[in-house]
Amino acid sequence: LATRGARRLMTATMAGSWSAWVGETWRPTHAWAGAVTLASLYVLSLYLWPRRLRSPRDHPAVIRARVVSLVLTCVVSCALPGIALQVALPCEASLNAGVMIPTSISGATGIGSVQGALVSTVASLFLCVSLFLGPLVALVLDGGTDALSRLFRNALSLSTAVKWRNHIVAPVTEEWVFRGVCAPTLVFAGAATVAGAVFQTPLLFGLAHAHHFFEVKERALERLVSGNSARNRSSAGGKDSTPTSYQLRTLNISATKNAAAVVAAQFAYTYLFGTLAVFLLLRTGSICAPIAAHGFCNVLGVPDLRKCFTGRNAGLIAVAYVVGICVFTAALWPATDPSWHAESKWRDLVAISRATREMRKR
Repeated sequence: LATRGARRLMTATMAGSWSAWVGETWRPTHAWAGAVTLASLYVLSLYLWPRRLRSPRDHPAVIRARVVSLVLTCVVSCALPGIALQVALPCEASLNAGVMIPTSISGATGIGSVQGALVSTVASLFLCVSLFLGPLVALVLDGGTDALSRLFRNALSLSTAVKWRNHIVAPVTEEWVFRGVCAPTLVFAGAATVAGAVFQTPLLFGLAHAHHFFEVKERALERLVSGNSARNRSSAGGKDSTPTSYQLRTLNISATKNAAAVVAAQFAYTYLFGTLAVFLLLRTGSICAPIAAHGFCNVLGVPDLRKCFTGRNAGLIAVAYVVGICVFTAALWPATDPSWHAESKWRDLVAISRATREMRKR
């Protein structure tokens, strides 16, 4: 018993010493280092498996392996707000602003409130429907009145591993790590202003999708090589003809350019969505708001702006885009008003943000 008591005392002493050390040495910049580390870990965790469980990404076995990686990453990511909000001392900005920072992850992300989750989800989906009014109208005009319901019924059926990944796993894990863990922690820790969290943290989210470059390039190269081989066989009278080394180099350059263009477009889209997702989280105080928006956007996909300029319904679709964007812009602040969202920490975040800016001016 004496030995067991001594061990407990030693453990408590070590834990206390570690907490005291973190409290004394923690700086706001460490929160940014933690955010970058988590973003890197999120991507790297997808490639820790044997090669057969890394590609192709849509294979059920690959998806299952990656789900395990992402869930573990979400668990590990809780260390950042745990240290920054619970172990480390309150930042100088929060003390100057007279704000009591959340002492739990649930307090920072609003995951403990059912009412907050429902209200924030409704507000988020209303804004998304407004913003995507153009694509929704185009879908109905092209496929009839049932096209919209068929699209969402098919997505929500979750009948394949790909649907689970796209509509459940990706929205929940990505929003948890890149929004729920990183964004509020950076502001509460005095490492970023509200504007910095909204416009800077999505850079991590956009860059986290850059790894798709290699897969996109591989698929593009396979497609180009196949087309080249078919043309060679046709010119050779049906005989097998493999591409020459010069042709392979040319095809590789073309595939690289194609992949770079695709990834650049994906970065732009994910960055813009990331700014909206961070704003929804900080304004409503609930992680459910960006998760709902993410799932909605994954179902609809990237808007096809070409339909505003081509086809017999181009004018009507263009008007729907304009009207939707106007409604979204007008409703963005009222729909996310903190008075509607009990879990919102917006006023505290703004107060800390102002104090952080004042400190930087000194």
